[in-house]
Amino acid sequence: MMPTQAGSSDTMPVRRREQAEWRRQRILDAALLVFGSKGVDAASMKEVAAAAGVTSGLLYHYFTSKEALSLAVTVERGFLPELRELLTGAGDRPAVVVLPEVTAGFDRMLSQRTALVGLFVSGAANPKIRQGLEEVLNETHRLLGKYLSDRIAAGELRPHDSRAVVQALFSSCAFGYLAGQPVDPAAVAQIVLGGIMAVR
Repeated sequence: MMPTQAGSSDTMPVRRREQAEWRRQRILDAALLVFGSKGVDAASMKEVAAAAGVTSGLLYHYFTSKEALSLAVTVERGFLPELRELLTGAGDRPAVVVLPEVTAGFDRMLSQRTALVGLFVSGAANPKIRQGLEEVLNETHRLLGKYLSDRIAAGELRPHDSRAVVQALFSSCAFGYLAGQPVDPAAVAQIVLGGIMAVR
């Protein structure tokens, strides 16, 4: 039986609309596992369909190409949805609280979906997928950059290159999983905070 991720289950719902969404989630779960283990270029849509327990025709009904499926996995199974939730209304909360929450959430996502790291690495070699990954990264930088700007305005943080801060927060954790040596997300946040806290 195929392992499941958040958003899917082994039991198909009764209603047609719910069945469609259930199949879609199964396909995303399967794509994450297949792309993450084999690499996007080496994996086939047929393998994803088999892992999801659907026909190739049905798979293409949901996703018209491997690139479209890879991007959907990156967006919906990645950290962006949780980051949006963490930063909603967070502008008044101190960075010493929020940034450790962000790194802890990202680390938790990686520990639950380690195949995403493989997907990021293999997908970056494909120009079409890389463009989608860049859009996800740009949105991540935009969200967290806006929060960091708010904390600079509040006097908690000194002016800094927010893009470098975002990359330091996420790359450190991701590289740890890629190398098989996960780092402490709280330590990563504290190191970054040490470089951008305003002097009082």
